[in-house]
Amino acid sequence: MDAPQASSTIVTGGGYGIGRAVSRLLAGDGWAVVVVDRDEAKAAQTCQLIAGAGGRALPVVGNVTVASTLSRACEAARDLAPLRGLVTCAAMRHAGSVTQVSEAGWKETLDVVLNGVFLACKAAIPDMIAAGGGAVVNVSSPDAYGRRGMVSYASAKAAVNALSQCLALDHAGDGIRVNVVLPGFTLTGMTEHYPEARIAQTAARSVARRVAQPEDAARLIRFLMSPEGETFTGGVFGPQGLAYT
Repeated sequence: MDAPQASSTIVTGGGYGIGRAVSRLLAGDGWAVVVVDRDEAKAAQTCQLIAGAGGRALPVVGNVTVASTLSRACEAARDLAPLRGLVTCAAMRHAGSVTQVSEAGWKETLDVVLNGVFLACKAAIPDMIAAGGGAVVNVSSPDAYGRRGMVSYASAKAAVNALSQCLALDHAGDGIRVNVVLPGFTLTGMTEHYPEARIAQTAARSVARRVAQPEDAARLIRFLMSPEGETFTGGVFGPQGLAYT
């Protein structure tokens, strides 16, 4: 699954979890990777792992809710190779129903989960147009179809799905593919703290009889970013509902 010749990609939230896994897989396919994360140590570690395997990567430390972070990421990508890829993995959440979640929690969740994707796409797509095309994969969630006690996160992820499909329509003529991946229950920073009993119950209900690891989602993202996925755009890949819980 080779990358387009001499291409770079940005991965937000690349310091850990799915972001780190996909950064390493894409680097192994020949992409030069810009790892964006607010945690400097984690971003640096991802880049070190990539370099240790013979790949190329640069860290950009900052918050995806700040447009200048994404501008710096694009500049770093251009220093490596023409920018033809973007994977948005950065996320966070405040749990609660509409009567429980605070206004500040609602705003912060939407700012990171939705506005972070908007700003990343707004920064990167002009470079992709200049490069003759590219691929975007936005990481969403089955929660986009509704989940109890997750009103802010579910709302933000639903908007990411709609945003992605609009981008696919708007930029098909530019040769830019935009797809969405909905990982099921995956052991990442959001879920590793769950009680072992809950993780075991989720595994027992899974079609694979196990919970997903970050590499499971990363392999699907890798396909959608590769030339093998060149006919797929506007797709939403993953469990569309609560069957994964």
